[in-house]
Amino acid sequence: MIRIFTTFLLLPLFLTACEVPKAIDDGPDAVLYFETIGMGQYGTMRGTTEAVYRDEASFRNVLDSLTLLGPLPNIDFSQVMVGLVAIPTNSGGYVVEVKSVEKTGDEISLNYELSIPGQDCITLDALSLPFQLVIIQQSEGVVSFQRNETTYRCTN
Repeated sequence: MIRIFTTFLLLPLFLTACEVPKAIDDGPDAVLYFETIGMGQYGTMRGTTEAVYRDEASFRNVLDSLTLLGPLPNIDFSQVMVGLVAIPTNSGGYVVEVKSVEKTGDEISLNYELSIPGQDCITLDALSLPFQLVIIQQSEGVVSFQRNETTYRCTN
């Protein structure tokens, strides 16, 4: 009787000790600081542009192809780099918004959302180039871009 009682008491302890620990995905190594410095809806770029500029010379070359809604602040390229997401569309109403910048190992992931007007939205039928410029904490690594598309409604 004591032997049966001891077996039932100790058996759960032995069974739980054999469980294999599960790997925990703790996400990115670091979330990098970013801040919007410019945006707009028009430009002369004809293809989708997802780029990071780490020096002033390369960044100045692309600025001529964008129509900013306001002036740019001074940019210290020793501290920050500039990310650009620009997507040509056939109508207005589209919005590009950077959501996060994350670093895992040697890879930097810039995550952004493209908001698309729903069928109930009245938009301008004209070529458009929604874009956003962000400064990102200077960091070494290969940059990849992750797009999430969402459709929004204009009526309830």
